[in-house]
Amino acid sequence: MKRSTISTVTLGSLALGAFLISCTSLPKAQAGQAPTPAQAPTQAPAPTPDPDPDPAPAPTPAPAPAPAPPANTPPKPLVPVAASSVAANPDSYVGEFVTMTGAVETLLTKTSFSVDQDKTKATGKEVLVLAPTLQTQADANGYVTVIGQLIKFDPAEVATKLKGYTIDLSPEDQAKFKGQPVVLATAVINTAGVDIAKKPIPPMNADELALQKIMTKLPPAQAALRKALDGKDLDLIKEQATILKTAFTDTEAFWKAKGNTEATKFAADGKRHAEAILLNIGLANIDAAKTSVTPLGATCASCHGKYRERMDDGTFRIKAGQ
Repeated sequence: MKRSTISTVTLGSLALGAFLISCTSLPKAQAGQAPTPAQAPTQAPAPTPDPDPDPAPAPTPAPAPAPAPPANTPPKPLVPVAASSVAANPDSYVGEFVTMTGAVETLLTKTSFSVDQDKTKATGKEVLVLAPTLQTQADANGYVTVIGQLIKFDPAEVATKLKGYTIDLSPEDQAKFKGQPVVLATAVINTAGVDIAKKPIPPMNADELALQKIMTKLPPAQAALRKALDGKDLDLIKEQATILKTAFTDTEAFWKAKGNTEATKFAADGKRHAEAILLNIGLANIDAAKTSVTPLGATCASCHGKYRERMDDGTFRIKAGQ
C-alpha cells in the first residue's frame, strides 16, 4: 500500500514539472502588446500575360447626325386638341405646339380673334388667337384649325416669342385675356382648307432673277460631277467641273458688285475647288480630284445658309439686307 502511494505522488510531481518547463520555454509577450497576427497567406502569382492577345474590337462609329428639320418646324410634336379642352384645362397645354379646332367667337383685330367650341352660342370659354401673319379675317362662327404654340397671355412674353409683332388688342381686351390661354398661330386653316395666315410668296426682282439663273446650274452639275468621278469618266468630269467653275465665277462677280465680301469669298472658294478638280483631272488623278468635291459643296451650303431664303414653293430669295 505504501509503495503504491509513493509511485502515484512521484508520477504526479514529474508531470507537473514537465508542464512548468514547457511553459517557461515559450516566448513571453510584453505587457500591453497585442498578440502577433497570423502570417498572411502567400499571394498567388499574377497570371502571365498572353503573348499574343486578341486585338481590341474596333470602336463603333458614331451615327451620322440627323438632317436638320425644315424651317419653322416646331421643336415638339403637334398636340391635337379642341378649344373646349384648352379652355377647361389650359395648364396641360402651356408650352405645347397644338393644332386647336374650334369656332371663331369674336373677331378682335386684324391679327387676333377668339375661338369657342360652340358656334351657335357663346359659352364664355374663349381661347385667344394671335396670328401676326393673318392675311384675311376668319369667318365669324366658322370652324378653324389653329396651329401654333400655346402660352398664357402676357404682353412681355408675347413680345419675346413674336419678334417684331405689335399687339393690337385694346387695353380692355388685354386685361380680359391676361393670364388666359393664347395660341401664337403660325397657321389658321379655314373650312375650305386654306391657310389664311400664310404669307404670300414675293415675286423675284431683277437681282434675284439674275442670281437664280446662275444658281440653277450648280446642283445638277455637282450631281453629274460626282457620278462621273465614280465612273472615272474623265471627259464628263472635265465638262461638269468647267460648268461649276463658270457658275462660281459668275456668282463671285454678282456678290462683288453688291459689295458683299463674305459671299464673294464663298464663291471664290467654290471656283478654286472647281479649278483643283480640273487640274487633277489633267493629271489623270481622279482620287485627288475627289477630295475637292465635298468642300466645294460646303461653300454652297455656307452661302445659302447665310444669304439665301427658301420659299414655300421651293424657290429662293436673297435674304433681306443682303
